[in-house]
Amino acid sequence: MELSRKERWQQLQSVFEPGFRRMLLISLLLHLLVPILYYTPLFPKSEPLKPPVYRVNLVNKPVKHPRAGRPEAVPSKPKPKPKPKPKPKPKPAPVKPKPLPSKPQPVPKKPAPKPASKPKPKPKPKPAVSEAQENLLQRRLEQLRREQERKARIEELKAAALAESQKLESPIENAPLGMPEGKGDEAGPGAIAFVKEFIQQQWSLSRYQVSGNPQAEVLLVYSADGTLLHYRFLDKSGNTIFDDSLVRAITRSKQLPQPLPEDMELQIVFNLKEMLDRP
Repeated sequence: MELSRKERWQQLQSVFEPGFRRMLLISLLLHLLVPILYYTPLFPKSEPLKPPVYRVNLVNKPVKHPRAGRPEAVPSKPKPKPKPKPKPKPKPAPVKPKPLPSKPQPVPKKPAPKPASKPKPKPKPKPAVSEAQENLLQRRLEQLRREQERKARIEELKAAALAESQKLESPIENAPLGMPEGKGDEAGPGAIAFVKEFIQQQWSLSRYQVSGNPQAEVLLVYSADGTLLHYRFLDKSGNTIFDDSLVRAITRSKQLPQPLPEDMELQIVFNLKEMLDRP
C-alpha cells in the first residue's frame, strides 16, 4: 500500500539528524551573503591625496633649501635707502691777484747739428706657427664661440621666462617666495620643481594622442651653470608616444635659464594628467 505524501515527508524527516534543517538554512543564508559582501565594500575607499598643483616662476633662481612660501611669487625689491643731503660747501676766501712776472728776453738758439743717417734695420722674420699651435688656437676659438652661443641662449631663455612670469598670479597676495612644503631658510623655488616646470614648458602633446594616465620617472644630471650633462629613464610609462614626447622636451631643455645651487642629480616624475591640467 502506497504511503501518502504526508507520511513520506514524515519518514524523510525522521531520517535526518536533529539540527540538519537549521544547518541547511544557515548554509543557504551564507551563500546569499557572500556575493553581497564581496561586491559591496563595507568601508568606502578614500581617494589618495593629490599633490598640490602650482606653477614655478622661472625668473627666480632655484635654491637647495627653500623656505615655506609660493614658487610663483616674485621677491619684493628692497626699498632704496634715502640719499643723505649734501652738506653746503663753504664759500672760498677771495684770492688776491698776484703781480705778473716780467717777460724774460728770448735767447737765440744755436742750430742743432744734423744727425748722421743710420742704416735701416732689416725686419726680423716672423716665426712659423706650428700645426699644434694652430689646432690649439682653433679649439680655443671654437670654445669661445660655444660660450657666446650659450650666453645668448641664456639671455633668450631669461627673456622668455620674464614674459611668462608676467602671466602668473599667486593665489595668496604678498606671499613669500619659497615652496609650499619648504622647511629651509632660502628664498626661491626648489631645484626639482624649477627643472620640472622648465621641461614641462618645453613639452607638447595633444590629450587625444594618448589614452589613460601614463607616468614616467627620469634621472637628470645638470651642472651648476644649468647645462644638462646626462639623463636616463628610471621607469618608463610603457606608452611610446608619451615617452618620446618627454625625450623631445628634455632635449629642448639642455640649458636652464638660471644656474643651480651646485651640480645636481634630480629624479623627477612626469604624469600626463598633471601636465595637461597645469594652470
